[in-house]
Amino acid sequence: MFGWKKKGKEGAGTESESEAPRADVKVKVKDRKNCAVLLAVEVPADQVRKATEDSFRRVQSRAKLPGFRPGKAPMEMVKKNFQDAAWEDALDRLLRESVYSAVTQENVVPITTPVVDKIDGEPTKALRFEVKVECAPTVEPKDYKGLPLQKKSRTVTDADTDKRLNDLRESNAKLVLSKDASVDKKHFVVADYDSFLDGQPVANGSAKNQLIEMAAPQNVEGFTEGLLGAKDGETREVPVRFPDVHPQKELAGKTVLFKVTVTAIKEKEMPALDDEFAKDLGVESLAALKERLRKDLETGAERALRQDLEKQIIDGLLQRNVFDVPPSQTEERARHLTAQVKDYLAQQGASEADWKSAEPKMLEKNRPEAERQVRLSYLLSRIAELEKINVEDADVDAQIQKIVDGARPEQRTDVENWMKGRRDTLRAQLREERLFDFLIQQAKVTETPAA
Repeated sequence: MFGWKKKGKEGAGTESESEAPRADVKVKVKDRKNCAVLLAVEVPADQVRKATEDSFRRVQSRAKLPGFRPGKAPMEMVKKNFQDAAWEDALDRLLRESVYSAVTQENVVPITTPVVDKIDGEPTKALRFEVKVECAPTVEPKDYKGLPLQKKSRTVTDADTDKRLNDLRESNAKLVLSKDASVDKKHFVVADYDSFLDGQPVANGSAKNQLIEMAAPQNVEGFTEGLLGAKDGETREVPVRFPDVHPQKELAGKTVLFKVTVTAIKEKEMPALDDEFAKDLGVESLAALKERLRKDLETGAERALRQDLEKQIIDGLLQRNVFDVPPSQTEERARHLTAQVKDYLAQQGASEADWKSAEPKMLEKNRPEAERQVRLSYLLSRIAELEKINVEDADVDAQIQKIVDGARPEQRTDVENWMKGRRDTLRAQLREERLFDFLIQQAKVTETPAA
């Protein structure tokens, strides 16, 4: 049913008995901008009187007065005792019906609950009020065909394949005890340590058998440097100054003393690059492994090229199509983006108190991107509609089957059930993919080698 909201109050009015527009309602557009329409509405006095009488009859049917059975009190007594209740009921129904009539007359499609304000009315007089309606923009995309695109093609080389193969060797290397007598940058150190601030132990500042990669970036500079040259079994005192901004506020800007005992010096032992290495990774030979890696790299390059073309299309569309979008949708999107930042910072150790002070600025920072995303969604939807780009049920079924076939046999039933619950999401993804296919085909593409 159609709702309305009184300015300054939450909730909507009660349901009306009919949603048929009232032809006797007078409507005047007072303002129309920024995806919002302000309407002045007047309901004639005779309709107000009729609605009030109807309300009195409804009140009478359930009224309880001394000396009368429920619903049997005389109308004159009902009018005397329940005037305010009847008027509130009549007003609610009149507003609901007339708001619907007003937006229907002006061909406005609300995207949020209309807000009613400046209500002026009595049971025997005309009812006047204003209603503000937030609505979707009228979008007529322009210049979406023939967009200039730079296609930055990249060829996968033998060097790329070799690098990926070496990365695999690195990730499958084993740590073995080093024959070196002292710690160097190439080593991995196993150590026990305790930490102290002003001579007092730091809370949660101790560790046993901690593995430290000497060449890796450190959260606190100076710690690994203090271990260079240490021998197995040696204990060192390493003073480390924490940065001025640090998740552990009690340590920020302070110098902490670490007492570190080296318990082992290790280094990487790389696996031999041969067929046995390939077989350990589930591939029959080193040559087959190289071929698989090359195909993976080519697939990745194609994906990156596609993403770059889509980004160029998005930028081009937004530059050529500037229009207002509903503020409520922009705000909702901004809050969603801000919530994502909050989750990320929480994973990095930020506290709730830190976030509360940063949230307003982050929300403001995210509003331009939120507006951009909302405007893009309207553009893409309208272009797909104009070009009749649709996805049939059979297309969704085929895509689900493709995903299921790509899963491991023991997982296929679960994957299929999960995908069937995401049909609408999958349909939207396929439609967007087809839309970008169309826009790329229609674009003016210039091929250039990747930098």
